[in-house]
Amino acid sequence: MTEIPFTNLLEKFENYPEKECMIYKAVGQFIKDGKDISKLKISEIAERAGIGKGTVYEYFQSKEELISKAVYYLMFYSAKEVFLIMLSNGGFKEKFYQILDYMWSNRVDDSTIHSIVRTVKEIERMKGNDAIPRVGCPEKAELTMIEGLLRGFVNQGYEEKIFTETDSVYRKNVLCSQLVLFLFMLQDSDGSDKKEIEDFIYEGMVSLLNLRNKK
Repeated sequence: MTEIPFTNLLEKFENYPEKECMIYKAVGQFIKDGKDISKLKISEIAERAGIGKGTVYEYFQSKEELISKAVYYLMFYSAKEVFLIMLSNGGFKEKFYQILDYMWSNRVDDSTIHSIVRTVKEIERMKGNDAIPRVGCPEKAELTMIEGLLRGFVNQGYEEKIFTETDSVYRKNVLCSQLVLFLFMLQDSDGSDKKEIEDFIYEGMVSLLNLRNKK
C-alpha cells in the first residue's frame, strides 16, 4: 500500500463542504457537553448546526453514517496537532512533552471518552450488516500514513539513543499505549500533579523501550 503524504490528508479535510463541517462540529459540541452521541437524533444535530434537517440528508443517508463520519473527522482534528508536533523540528523528548501538554489542555471527561468508544464499537458492529454501508472510516492509505508518522516519530528516539528497542512495531505500540495511559491518568487529576504524571509517562515509555535489550 502506497503511503499518502500528510499534507494530502490535511487538504482532504480542509476541503470538506462548509455545511458538512458544521454538522461534524455540532456533534463535537454534543460530545463536549457529555452527551451520549449514540442517542443523538438527526433533528438535534441539525438544530445545533443551525441548518435544516433536510440539509443533513443531503450529506448522509443515515444517522449511523453521520455519527461514524463525524467521529472520524473529530478524531483526526484532535490528533492533527499531535501529528504536526511529531513532524516539527526538535528532539524526541521535547516533542513528546509538547504532545502531552497538548493532550492535557484538550482533555475531555471520562464519560465522554466512554461514550465515544461505545459508539464507535456499536457502529463497527452494525457494519457487519449489509444494509449499512461501510463509511466514515479512514482509507487504508490514510492508515498507512498515520502508521508511518507514529513509527517515524518513535524511531527518532531510537536514533537519538534514548532507548535501545530495535523492533519498530513494538516501539510504536509502546508509544501508543503510554499515550492512552496518559489519557486515563489525567482524568483523575486536578492539574497539581501534571508534571509528575507527564514524567511518569515519559520515563515509563523509556523504561519499556530499554527493557528487552538489557544485557
